Amino acid sequence: MLVVMSCKDTSSPAVVAPVADGAPAKDAAAHALTLDPSITSMLSSTDSARIATNIKTLVAFGTRSSCSDASLTTQGIGAARDWIQTRLTALPGAQVQLFAYDQTGCATTAKRHDVIAYWPSATHPNRLVVIGGHYDSRPVSVSDGTSAAPGANDSGSQTAVVLEAANAMVGQTLDASLLFVAFAGEEQGLVGSAALAKAIGTLFPGAAVEAMLNCDIVGGDSTSNDATAQKQFRLYSPGTPRELLAGDGTTDNTSPSRGLMRFVGTWGGAYVPAMTMLPKLREDRPGRGGDHEPFIAQGYPGVRFIEPVETLAHQHSPDDLFNYVTPDYTANIARLVIAVGASLARAPSAPASFGGSGSAASPVFTWVAPASGKVDHYVLAARPVTENFYRMRVPARTTTASPSASELGIDPGVPYFVSVAAVDAAGHESLFAYPEYRCDDSACVVPAGALDVTATN
Repeated sequence: MLVVMSCKDTSSPAVVAPVADGAPAKDAAAHALTLDPSITSMLSSTDSARIATNIKTLVAFGTRSSCSDASLTTQGIGAARDWIQTRLTALPGAQVQLFAYDQTGCATTAKRHDVIAYWPSATHPNRLVVIGGHYDSRPVSVSDGTSAAPGANDSGSQTAVVLEAANAMVGQTLDASLLFVAFAGEEQGLVGSAALAKAIGTLFPGAAVEAMLNCDIVGGDSTSNDATAQKQFRLYSPGTPRELLAGDGTTDNTSPSRGLMRFVGTWGGAYVPAMTMLPKLREDRPGRGGDHEPFIAQGYPGVRFIEPVETLAHQHSPDDLFNYVTPDYTANIARLVIAVGASLARAPSAPASFGGSGSAASPVFTWVAPASGKVDHYVLAARPVTENFYRMRVPARTTTASPSASELGIDPGVPYFVSVAAVDAAGHESLFAYPEYRCDDSACVVPAGALDVTATN
C-alpha cells in the first residue's frame, strides 16, 4: 500500500470516544480512539484560499475536455495536464509521471495522460493507498472538445483536493505508500482510471491497493447546498454484489468497500467532526459513475466522496462556474481525505485469515497477525445487521477471542457482523479484516457471495 508521513510531534495524543452510526458508542470506555497530533497538523495546513486559486486556474483553461486539442499551451486538456504536473513536481520528494493511455469516446482515438505522484514508503512500499479525482471537464456533448467547459465543481474541486492532500503530506513518513492521481478521460467513460487500475501491478510490481479514495463533485455548490448540507458529504460504497443497475443495497451485506466506508466514518469523523457522512449503499448514483469503480472492478476497496445535493444545471455545462463553488467546503473534504489516507498509511495492515465458529451467543474468533506494521493489540467490533457501523471496540492481546454479544454491544438474540483490526502502540488502527463474519443463533459464517467482490447486479 502506498502512503507517506512522519510523526514529529511528541505532545500527548488526543482521545475521543468511538463512533457508531454518527453517534457515540454505548460504552465509550470499552476502547477509545487515539488521534495522532501529526495528522491533526496536516489538517491545519489545508488552505481554502489556495484551493480557490487552483480551481480558478483550472477554469481558465477554457475546456479540459479529453477530446480537446492537447497541443495548446494555454487552453485545453494538455495545458491543464502540464500545469498539474508542474504543481506536483514542485513538491519535494514526489515521484511524478504521466501515465499514457488510449483515449476513446472522442472523434478519434488519441493518447491522453493521467498525472500521478508517488510517495513510496521506506517501510512497506508495496502497501498502496490511492487518492484521486479526475481533472477533465466536458460541455453538453461528451465528444465536444472546443465548447466552453469551465468545470469549476466537476472537476476543478476534486483536482484541488488531490493537490491539497499531496501538499499536506509532503515530507511525511508513513508505513504505506501514497499514490495521488489526477485522472483524464472520466467524462468519456472512466477511460483514464480504468487504464491505470489495470496497470497498477505493472507500474508498481507487487503493490497491494488497500484503499481508493475518489473525490468527484466536491465543490459544495452554493445554489443547492444550504448551511446544513455544507457540513455533510455523501459517500458511495457498494456491497456484494456491487449495486450498479439494481437499487440501493442494505446494511445486511458486506464488502471491502463497506469496510473502507466504516473507516471513513470512524476516522474521518474523529478528525473532522464538523462534517457528517451520509452513507450511500451502492457503487454510485443510478446511471452515473466515478473513477473509484474501475478499482473496485479489479478487486480493490473504493469509495466516492461527493457533495450532498448536486445542481445538474451546473454539470457538463458552460455554467459550471467558480462563483457557485464553496472553497471552504472543498477544504473540509480535503481534510477528510487527508485524515483517512494518513490514518490508513500510519496503521498496520489488516489482520489476515479471520475466522469464526460457534454462534452469536458463544462465538470463537481467530486470525493471523498482519503482514506489515508493529501491532500492540487488536480490537474486535460488531454491528447489528440493521446498522452500518460498529458499536464498540473490544481489545484483544492474542490472535483468538470469544467475546460475548453484550461485550460487543449487541443485544441478546440480535444477528450481527463482526471482524477484527490491528492497532499499533500509538493507536493507529488498521482496516478491519475481510470478510466479516455474520453471527446469529445458529452459526457464525461468511455470508454467501461475500468473497465474489467484483460481481455486479
